Amino acid sequence: MAAHLQELLLDGRLKPGDTLPSQRDLAQRYGTSVAAVREAISILSASGVVDARPGRGTIILPVTQQAPSINLWLGAVHDEHEARAFLDTRQALEHYTIAQAARHATPEQHTDLLEHLHRMRDAQGAPEAFIQADLALHMAIAHAAGNPVVLRLLRAIHMPLANLLRAISTDLMHAGRFPHLYTTHEQIIHGIIRRDPEAATAAFDHMLDQTTEGGTLERALGHPEQSEMPLGPDFLEDLHWNLTRLIGPMADVLIPEAASELGLDPDALTRTHLTRYLANLARQLPDGKQAEWTALSGLLEKRYG
Repeated sequence: MAAHLQELLLDGRLKPGDTLPSQRDLAQRYGTSVAAVREAISILSASGVVDARPGRGTIILPVTQQAPSINLWLGAVHDEHEARAFLDTRQALEHYTIAQAARHATPEQHTDLLEHLHRMRDAQGAPEAFIQADLALHMAIAHAAGNPVVLRLLRAIHMPLANLLRAISTDLMHAGRFPHLYTTHEQIIHGIIRRDPEAATAAFDHMLDQTTEGGTLERALGHPEQSEMPLGPDFLEDLHWNLTRLIGPMADVLIPEAASELGLDPDALTRTHLTRYLANLARQLPDGKQAEWTALSGLLEKRYG
């Protein structure tokens, strides 16, 4: 019954603002019981399709007027392919919300985002409080973006995404990587406040990298990754020699710093990390050294990738 009413809405026979006939009339029209009609209307009301109130009837709602009061996906994510599909969907939606918030958020919304960020900071060491503060922050960004359709889509995937992020955040906290995860959220919010959508979305992408690299996603799903051998001392010696020749003693600072952005020590770097690690180093080099570094990093990729 609920599916049939949705079909009437989709093909235009029911329009936003229309009032449905009484439950008794609908039951007679479709040859079903009043109880079945009542259940169908309850489903549509919980999904945000209609607004049913005693004494005023059941009204078809515009798609943007009411967010669903239930999650449209209720299960947990167990499969890596499905998990990556949810994360890819989140990335597509949040690229939009972050960029729009950077362009349009009000000073009052900036204050609200900072308050949510501080709640994340205060949740250090408490995975459940952290994940709730994390989700609330990203929903606040979506509100600031001002697009109710995208907000509705994010709410629709809230439950499986929350379960997935809960497992990922717990793994990251146990690995002592909370400071790096929190720092990327700071960069997202500060990018929004500076009205710099490129910096804010780049920080979001870096955050996603943190949550999926190094076997984190596989462990979160209960499927430990196959161990990968570190690049080893030959790589670090080669890197140190070339980078010192390029920038001098600052190489001793940048080598561990670029690894820490991945939540790793230099001696834990593997082939999987190599491209992102070399890109992290490139971001910290002066413009005048970029051309030579591009050539050097290309050689390192060929040699160790």
